[in-house]
Amino acid sequence: MDGQQGASLTLMAEKIMQTPVNAKQFTFCPSMNLLALATTDEQVHVFRSNGQRVFGVTRDESASSITCMQWKPDASAHTGKVMYRKKSLTSSKAPICHLGWATHFTDIQAVRISLAQPADHLTLDELIKSVEKATETSGVPDLPTELALIDVSTSLPKLSTLPIGGSQGDVFSSKTSLETLFRPLSTHSAESADVLVIGHEDGTIHISMSEDFAIGRFVLEDMGSKLTGTKLFLHRYHPYSTTHALLVSPEPDHLDFLQLIPFDLRHLSSAGKYLSLLAAKVTELHNLQRYLCQVQEQIANEIRTSQDLPSRFMRNIDESLRERSDCTWVQAAYHFVVTGHCYPDVKEWLVDELGERGHKRWDKAVTMGYETVRRLTHENLLPALDRMGVLISRLRGLSRFQPSDIMLGLSTLELDNMLDSVHCLQLVSHHLQKCVGLELQQFAHFSAWLRHEIERQAVDPGTASAQEIVDRDTDFDYGSILEYVQGAMTHSQMSIYSGSHGDTNSQLDLDAGGGLLFELYKKGLIAVGAGYTERKHLPGLDGLVVHFQRQSDSFFEHISESQRRNVHFGIPVQLGQGVPACTDMRMVDETNSEASACFSVYVAIGPSQSQSYVNITRVTLAIESGVSSTKSVKHAWVPTPAGTVRSLRFIDDEFIMLALVGPGGKLCFLDPKVLARHTIHQFPAGQAWTPQTLEIKGRVGKVVCVLAEDKIHYRQYSIEGLDEEADDSEKLDLAMSNE
Repeated sequence: MDGQQGASLTLMAEKIMQTPVNAKQFTFCPSMNLLALATTDEQVHVFRSNGQRVFGVTRDESASSITCMQWKPDASAHTGKVMYRKKSLTSSKAPICHLGWATHFTDIQAVRISLAQPADHLTLDELIKSVEKATETSGVPDLPTELALIDVSTSLPKLSTLPIGGSQGDVFSSKTSLETLFRPLSTHSAESADVLVIGHEDGTIHISMSEDFAIGRFVLEDMGSKLTGTKLFLHRYHPYSTTHALLVSPEPDHLDFLQLIPFDLRHLSSAGKYLSLLAAKVTELHNLQRYLCQVQEQIANEIRTSQDLPSRFMRNIDESLRERSDCTWVQAAYHFVVTGHCYPDVKEWLVDELGERGHKRWDKAVTMGYETVRRLTHENLLPALDRMGVLISRLRGLSRFQPSDIMLGLSTLELDNMLDSVHCLQLVSHHLQKCVGLELQQFAHFSAWLRHEIERQAVDPGTASAQEIVDRDTDFDYGSILEYVQGAMTHSQMSIYSGSHGDTNSQLDLDAGGGLLFELYKKGLIAVGAGYTERKHLPGLDGLVVHFQRQSDSFFEHISESQRRNVHFGIPVQLGQGVPACTDMRMVDETNSEASACFSVYVAIGPSQSQSYVNITRVTLAIESGVSSTKSVKHAWVPTPAGTVRSLRFIDDEFIMLALVGPGGKLCFLDPKVLARHTIHQFPAGQAWTPQTLEIKGRVGKVVCVLAEDKIHYRQYSIEGLDEEADDSEKLDLAMSNE
């Protein structure tokens, strides 16, 4: 390192960007040869190792900005079209400062057995990349797990896309997004559980399972006075450990003391595969709830839109008839159908105002409205309710037969009430479907009669044209026409069933129904049919959807509260002073016995301007029954040569790489265990190319990407096999001292 020429790395790719890269948003896909980066114009680009662009993501709003970006550990979020973008799905309004994904094995012992089999030649990184290999290599079918993970919802028809619009935007408007939101849970998916940790600028931390199954919100300053004003800027985990490591600092861009906080997810060790199943199904239920609300909104909008134009036409003739003939349009139309006599005002309105053009608009608006409502009910609403019933029944079975030592937060009573509400929604949907079919048939007869009368009133009675119109085949169903005039023309039952009529005076107490809401509603419909009460006194589709939404929100909150009680934050560990921007952390498995798990967290902190060494801290954690305790804290100081440490990264459990800017600019390879120190690459002198940031892909096919100081150039180098070369390098004895 002292001026000696180091071995050159193999250059894999070099690229020059048109727009400068944001050095903080620069990350490798952990399991694929893909590099994601964000530019200063708030665009996200994903490139292959050869520099070929795969896809990009543009910001939706001019005021939005990319604050952080992170791949999922198994890269399952990458499809080229679906990239997980976290805008503000948490309750905090502060900007997001850090995203951390974690994947935990639910059966650690089975994974350890798989790795111990020499014939398979599997590594932990390969299992993280493809979790299903852990079960494939075991060779022993797990019948209870297979039975528990049978998903009958895959036999149901797939949900149809929705038109763009409504409170959910275009979330459900494409098949790709629907398939992503409603992915079936496979047996292999239950072998691991994903955890998402989100840090905000105001010091709050949100933890969730999968993507939408929220566990809770935690405030750093509530954990101690020393954490006041701090925020999360680094998060690490190990797939064997239920304990995570958080690195916090008051100002990530300034010099200050860093603090390490371990936090335990105890439910990962106790619930195991049940928790993975619960997270998947609760997330699916939440998405179905959003889908149901969107369908209900669109049905209500379609009904209002279809009735808007006819209402304006009828409002005009109503005003004229009230002033001149002392009657309404309904009375005049009924008189017209029964007697064939047309009031002069009605004739003038039919010929001069409505006409053939107005009739076509009327017919098109109402017919399309009925057809759209029928299609939304048949293709979207009822299939969603069927899926919801199956899903709630599955959660209900899990709540009734879960082991006594596992607390999942499921309430059988709440699930019974939710299932009862779904049955009630299905009942209303079927009645709405029947109502739409009947009214559409009645309107077809009414529209044909109205068109005939417009033509007849537009010609003189004594002419040949008038006689030709009279002689036409006019086999109208006058009974259906009269039913439509008296009912659906001005007071459609479709509006009442959907709840868009605006009458909220329901005589049925939804919250007091308990588990008997379906029976009460069915009795109410029977009473309506017998004429004992009016249909508007029963809640419509909108009221039932709001009621179900309240039930499901309460259900989600109780689960989150139960999971929140299983999150335990440890005592913060004070670390050295350094530059957080030049800091990295790694959690290493050091378990030697089956009594308790032991993990060490290595924190490497780059030197400040007044220092000439890298501070490496090892915090050893003992984990028993899902609860961690700090066993020891040790420090080591690695002297650095003249120059500036621009960036440092852990490559794997043994090696660290440093980017030094000095004479020529170097990449350094440090080993905290073997303690070897040597230069592995030196950029040729005379080239204006200074490294600024390192990014490591530390799994199979290890690669380092070096971003230049100008933030336009970046180069990728292969570092595969450097651990073998380091074994023969010069050793540097370095002792770690206790705190």
